[in-house]
Amino acid sequence: MRLVAFAALLCVAAADHPGYREITCGSAVKLVHAASGCRLHSHEVKYGAGQGSSGQQSVTGMMDANDSNSLWRVLGASGETCLTGARVPCGSILRLQHLNTRMLLHSHDTYRSPLSHNQEVSALGNEDSTDNNDNWTLECEGGAAVWERGAAVRLRHAATGQLLHHTGVNVYGRPIEGQREICAVPYADGNNLWRTEEGLYIKALKP
Repeated sequence: MRLVAFAALLCVAAADHPGYREITCGSAVKLVHAASGCRLHSHEVKYGAGQGSSGQQSVTGMMDANDSNSLWRVLGASGETCLTGARVPCGSILRLQHLNTRMLLHSHDTYRSPLSHNQEVSALGNEDSTDNNDNWTLECEGGAAVWERGAAVRLRHAATGQLLHHTGVNVYGRPIEGQREICAVPYADGNNLWRTEEGLYIKALKP
């Protein structure tokens, strides 16, 4: 845990150095919800089966900036290879893999989120067990060409067109008290903007 925290501090310090200004494939990043400050998070806690939920590994928002369960590795789209260190173009399709459990950020139009009853977002499978429901399209603000560190982006679920979202008000009770509900919605607003913060950043390959 101390090693992860130390490495993250080193990588944040290098944000303005050439080669570290863009997000690259293979990097492990923390995604911060721009409006609330919570970090995209997962853990070995499943949604309850029934009442419209999938029973899959839950994805939440965590306010604690130091939790390693908020690290996600950037991968290419399902069935595609993204070279380690390759810059991630805006408009491209990618996957996010939860670093500690190896499961992939996932969504589907079959299940509802527990609190707001929007489209459920879960973590499922791994790099060897994946499908199109693990794919997300990167949408950058301001006309950027590649995903830049700290820049506001949206992640649109490629199969359903819904955007990764936190309502700003839906908070869980026990057993994950205080964590925020993460879901997907069909409309764009300030509650589906995300930016990168802490992480283990891989230097970009030379053009």
